[in-house]
Amino acid sequence: MKIADLPNQWETGKSRDEARKHEYEMTVTLEDAARLRALAELYPDYSEEELLSDLLNAALSDLPNPGSKR
Repeated sequence: MKIADLPNQWETGKSRDEARKHEYEMTVTLEDAARLRALAELYPDYSEEELLSDLLNAALSDLPNPGSKR
């Protein structure tokens, strides 16, 4: 999935795979935190953690697999 497709997914409320659980602790800039909070307000059915997980998944999906040549 592309990042640009995420708002449509969030608007339609499509469920995600709940089995994909692994916790990470991270620090984000104040600007990124504010943008994430704004997204959470736009899509109240999703927690900030769910939105962040979707964003990370989409970004990683756009990268080539490690060790492969693009």
